[in-house]
Amino acid sequence: MEQEIYSQAIAKFRAGDYQEAIQDLSRVIEINPNFAEAYYRRGLANFDLGNWEEAMADYTQALAINSNYINAYLGRGLVRLIVGNISGTITDANEIIGIDDKYAPAYKLLGNAYGKQGNQLDAIASLKRGAELYLEQNDAVNCRQCLDHIKQLQDLVSNSVKTDSSLPWKKGDSKIFLSEILGRFKKGDRQGVIADLNWALKVDGSDSEAYCCRGIIRYKQGDNLGAISDFNQALQFNNQDVLAYRNRGMIRSQMGDFKGAIADFDEALNIEPNNSLIYVTRGNVYRDIGGYQEAMKDYEQALKINPNEAKAFYNRGIVYSRLEEIKKAIDDYQNAAQLFGDAEDWNNYQKTLDNLKKIQTSVLSENQNINEDAKYKQLEQQLLRMVGGHWEIAERLIAKVEEKYPGRERIWYLEKVISDWRQQQDS
Repeated sequence: MEQEIYSQAIAKFRAGDYQEAIQDLSRVIEINPNFAEAYYRRGLANFDLGNWEEAMADYTQALAINSNYINAYLGRGLVRLIVGNISGTITDANEIIGIDDKYAPAYKLLGNAYGKQGNQLDAIASLKRGAELYLEQNDAVNCRQCLDHIKQLQDLVSNSVKTDSSLPWKKGDSKIFLSEILGRFKKGDRQGVIADLNWALKVDGSDSEAYCCRGIIRYKQGDNLGAISDFNQALQFNNQDVLAYRNRGMIRSQMGDFKGAIADFDEALNIEPNNSLIYVTRGNVYRDIGGYQEAMKDYEQALKINPNEAKAFYNRGIVYSRLEEIKKAIDDYQNAAQLFGDAEDWNNYQKTLDNLKKIQTSVLSENQNINEDAKYKQLEQQLLRMVGGHWEIAERLIAKVEEKYPGRERIWYLEKVISDWRQQQDS
């Protein structure tokens, strides 16, 4: 009976017969006072009739039965927004976010509430987050509504406020934001990441962080010129952006503009003089142009700042190897491998082990050659004594054996000649 009446009420509601729907829903509630969905549906009908107090009472009752009823919070928040209870709307929106932080309508509601409150920065932040979530859900209509509202709000914000660090694309921590963007990129959401950054820049054309992030993505896609363009834009709006200097420097280095690369790393170090990785990166440029002394200074400075900077050990090992200071190179590679392993950076760990193996194999081969040379000379002197010091006799004996047994090692021929000579002497 209860469910039958409820179904009739829903049908009447969808047909726009709100009064009849309310009557049926009231009968359902009489039968089952704990039917949260019935209160919510009656709240919707009252809302559409403009009965704000009744709608609010119904949503509140639904929440008393089910405190995690997101739609009821949203409905009550909208009513509170209409009647001017802005703080109540903000409370309801935050309750939703506490239950589901990816529920886009809550951010849209929160943005509208902050906007009415005159808090443009928080309004923009909430609407941008809402637009981002709508975009993920392919809800173009609601995404566009959020963007349009953002544009209206930004007309009220001064240029100095536009670049304030509280804007949501900075999310309070640029490293976290960049990590999230790169995480999505690595998972294959390449078009989605670029699309998000593109519309972020349409909304706020002076968002240096979005330019920098898009530049990094373009760099990873092999679009070096596009990446440099983005880093230039980022630095135009924020000349203290270390990430932009560092990444632009790396691209310039790859393109052969070593002077420009070093200039970028110099600027980055002027801003962050204790950034060990930038010293390593600049050291790599010096190394690639043959400036080993400058490179070593940068690696050593990086290790002064961070004694556990694995990349400094690894790259200094490369320089030591080129300078043929083999023991120092091996020590650096071993230190780097241990640190990469501790950090579970298995790609760099394996790369370091490969270099270490190459250099150790080279040393072993060199030692073997030295030992072979010494043994050859010893056998040579032994044979020379056996033939009375006449080297031409020794040469003829060796030539005969080489002709009879081609393709053998040089020491084998000497040993064979000496063995045959001794047999002849003993017979």
